[in-house]
Amino acid sequence: MKKLFITACLLAASQNIFAQLSAGMVAVGLTSAITANKTSNEYNFNSGNPNKYYSEYVVKQSTFNVSPSVSYFLSNRFAVGAQVGYVGYANTTETTDKYNALPLTDYSYTKTTSAGISVMPYVTYYIPLNDSNKVYFFVKGSYNFQNSTGKTSGYTETTSYDGSGNVTNVVRSDEYGPNKTNTIGMQLGISPGLLFMPGKKIGIEFSLGNLLGINSTISKTDDDNGNTSKATTTNLEYFNFNTLSVGTGIYYFFR
Repeated sequence: MKKLFITACLLAASQNIFAQLSAGMVAVGLTSAITANKTSNEYNFNSGNPNKYYSEYVVKQSTFNVSPSVSYFLSNRFAVGAQVGYVGYANTTETTDKYNALPLTDYSYTKTTSAGISVMPYVTYYIPLNDSNKVYFFVKGSYNFQNSTGKTSGYTETTSYDGSGNVTNVVRSDEYGPNKTNTIGMQLGISPGLLFMPGKKIGIEFSLGNLLGINSTISKTDDDNGNTSKATTTNLEYFNFNTLSVGTGIYYFFR
């Protein structure tokens, strides 16, 4: 019984030691997400010109994100690290208009896809919130560089019918693409969060978006006609709670 009690005490002490952040620790994490959603809106108009027509607007969106990271603790409060991510999305928009007074249907289609990488070095400062050192508040300063390539294409199609509802003619117009866009983004920001360590080597992170940050984006588009356009945007974020996003991640700690 005495040996069992001593062993239990040693295990408890070991659990507490490994749960505490300290110099020389390494944290390896992975953040990943796949989302897909569809939005459909239908309208019936009884007035206007032409009157009495039906319209349907459908948007389909999908995104994915895989971002491994590694951190090294310089002390029990400070850690430096880097995150490398691969992200992408696809977006399609469909609009269908059917007219009661006219024997035709208008259909428009647009599709945009994009994929790219991101590299984000960061430094994090941790503050323990309880005596067991299982919950930490942290502030993270980061610089995020993103480079992505996207394509956009679309067309409009008009279908005509006879009095019996049979298709008599299909005309496609306003067809374009693929227009290619290269986007370079840079983001410097400060974000808060919480780290919960339920075990000696596992940590779960809950983070918010930047409370303070500077975003800069440069996009260059080449269309299928050889035309080129360029757009540059820069904005400052400061305590904008309306646009905060919540993120989660899981980490493995070792020496």
